[in-house]
Formats: sequence, C-alpha cells, structure tokens
Amino acid sequence: MTNTLELPPGESGRTGCVTLLGRPNTGKSTFLNTLLGCHLAAVSSKPQTTRKQLLGIYNDADSQILFLDTPGVHAAKIAIDEAMDLAVQKGLDEADIVICMLDPTRPPGDEDRMTAELAAGCGKPVLLLLNKIDLASQEQCRQHLSFYRQFLPDCPSFSLVALQPESVQQFLQQLKALLPVGVFLFDREDITNVYERDIAADLIREALLEELQQEIPHCIAVTVDSWQEQQDCLLVEATLHLEREAHKGIVIGQGGRMIKKIRQIAKAKIGKFCQRKTDLSLFLKVSPNWRKRKQFLKDIRLLE
Repeated sequence: MTNTLELPPGESGRTGCVTLLGRPNTGKSTFLNTLLGCHLAAVSSKPQTTRKQLLGIYNDADSQILFLDTPGVHAAKIAIDEAMDLAVQKGLDEADIVICMLDPTRPPGDEDRMTAELAAGCGKPVLLLLNKIDLASQEQCRQHLSFYRQFLPDCPSFSLVALQPESVQQFLQQLKALLPVGVFLFDREDITNVYERDIAADLIREALLEELQQEIPHCIAVTVDSWQEQQDCLLVEATLHLEREAHKGIVIGQGGRMIKKIRQIAKAKIGKFCQRKTDLSLFLKVSPNWRKRKQFLKDIRLLE
C-alpha cells in the first residue's frame, strides 16, 4: 500500500482518529509532542500527569491524523480517578485505531494487565508500540510483548523512541498506510481543538510536577481565571487549588522562593507555546478534598 495520494491539497487524504492508550509514564504525551513538533501536552516523570483527553492534530502533505492522548490506565480509587477512567473510555470509543504504548523498562504489572484488557475489549484495531527501546534490553522488550500478546495475540507490533523525531516519523509512515482515505475535519494549520488557556493550565501543572516532590503536585488543580491578550503582552492569572492548608507553605517555600520559581518556569512555558511575551500571576486557594468532589471536577472540566 502506498502513501502517495493524488488528491486536492487540504481536502482529503489518509485520515482517522488514533487513540493513545497505556499505563502511566509510557511516553504517550512525549510521543504526541515529538510528532507535532511543539510542547502541547504536559509531561513529567511522575504518574498521572495527563488528567484528561487531549486532541493533537497531525498534518502533512497527504494526511491529517487526529491523535487522542489519554490519562494513564490505573486503578480508580477516588472521583478524579473515575474522571480519568471516563476520559480513557471516551478515547477508545472515538478511536479508529488504538495504539497501545508499552514501556519495557519496567516489568509488566497490574496496570499493564488493565491496559491490555481494555485494548482487547475495545473492538477496535490495536497496534502494540514499544517505546524507550534505547533504554531496554532485547529480553525486556520480548518479555513485555509476550505479556501483552496473552491478551492481544494477533496485533502487529512496532517500536520507537518517542523522544527522537526520526524514530517517530518512521513509525508514522507505517501508521499512515493503515488509515483509510477520507475528508479532513480540521484546517491544516490546526494542531488541537483545545483553548490556549486550558493548555496553559496544564503547563502550569507541569511546572508544579517538576519542582514539587512526592504527592503534593497531585493534590493541586490549576484554573486559569483571566486571559488578556494585550498589544505587547499576554496577561494570565491562575489559581492553584490546594487540598490542605498545610500545603501552602510547601508551595510558597521559604521566603516565597518556590512559588516564584514555579511562576517563572510556567511563564516561560506559556510564552514559548503562545509565542509571545507573557506575564503570569499565581494565586493559592484551599479547596478541601477537591479530588473527591465530582461537582468541583465538573466545574474545572475534568469530569463531563
């Protein structure tokens, strides 16, 4: 099958919805960022960085592929976990193809079993994609594929390094050959359907995950309260919702050093994404047990 199509540019070509599925920290968001050539999805070394579904739109000369990044598959314990589970299931429902991303650097566990069972039961074509092959041994890769093939015996497998553009492009060419020809749904200039302010909230969360330790960043929700596009500067105001009063001192830091550092890092991330000078103000608010409150999760659009 060839990827060279004789079609009017900007109207039709290889297209489809591809959902990224995997346990936490397999590299789904990193893959999406590398593919798009921009920092759209928040990434960190900590699990549960992705809390909701994110659409990334890949365009080239003969294709438009809609990638759905989903939260990492894990056991649901509280309301926010349930919200992430719903985002995963919605992504599977909307998929034409499911990419089940594997991290062979870690032994298969319960989250891998949950992921494999979801993929096997979704009723969609599934591709197994081994990531981080530069860090894993051949035996680790073999072990991971063997584990997933217990649930998905007939699925084709591929491998890449999500941080390397050349590796991602090689896989993309293989993926395009599996997609049908259809009409494009978005303009070629679009990379997502998400508002910039919502991406900014995720980039602030990314800064929190980078700088704060252990469980603290997972107990923080970010809402962007004001977004003013002035002639010479973008003015952003955001609130960090903390679950406990005791977290304030940790986030602020001695002499305010931590919150200043987080603000500077987040401001740089937002400015780079929006490609303009940015000023960011951060406010702290205690919202007790917000992760367990479904109405709060609906208010901040983590739960539909």
